[in-house]
Amino acid sequence: MDRKSALAAATLALAAGAVSAQTINFTPTGAFAFERTFDPDGGVFTMNQFISGETGNFSAGSDGTFSLTYLGQESLFDNGVRISINGGALTELNSVGDFVTGPMVTGQDLDFTFFASDGTSVANGANGGDSDHPSFMLLGRDVATNRGTFAYVLGYNDGADHDDWDDFVVGLNPTAPIPEPQTYALLLAGLGVVGFVARRRQAR
Repeated sequence: MDRKSALAAATLALAAGAVSAQTINFTPTGAFAFERTFDPDGGVFTMNQFISGETGNFSAGSDGTFSLTYLGQESLFDNGVRISINGGALTELNSVGDFVTGPMVTGQDLDFTFFASDGTSVANGANGGDSDHPSFMLLGRDVATNRGTFAYVLGYNDGADHDDWDDFVVGLNPTAPIPEPQTYALLLAGLGVVGFVARRRQAR
């Protein structure tokens, strides 16, 4: 590979990285073993696939969007999760695999709140350092399922008598970022170099 080809490849790689780089940060506040069997309906997880989890909060490591995907539930309440900024919500009336999206702003907590039909709820950013109820926990990272692979899987617990965190389970992923203008400029520059190299080779 000559220098110009290497430069073009490097430029495109840098531009692609700038477009795709989008992160969600998790700050743990506690870790707990489950007292009951994790076994949500929905056919996504096996019984006791998770036996412990971490409380904590999620924040945006970059601007962009995030998605929450419904992966199952095991409860006596009409539980769900909402994104208040755009009114999107998932409940037990949704089908497994349905999802909602919301915006991310670097350094800010992700906007989502788990809720139950009895009026109790817990918002991201208010998930304490103990297992007080209701609460949600991080169950696993980079979890591959029959509904896709998720950067994080979260389980909601809706009451003090259900210490299994399977009352409403969702997958959390960063989704397509919103590229900044300089990212487009970098991408166009890389494409220009590739075109120039191709024309030179044809001329030879």
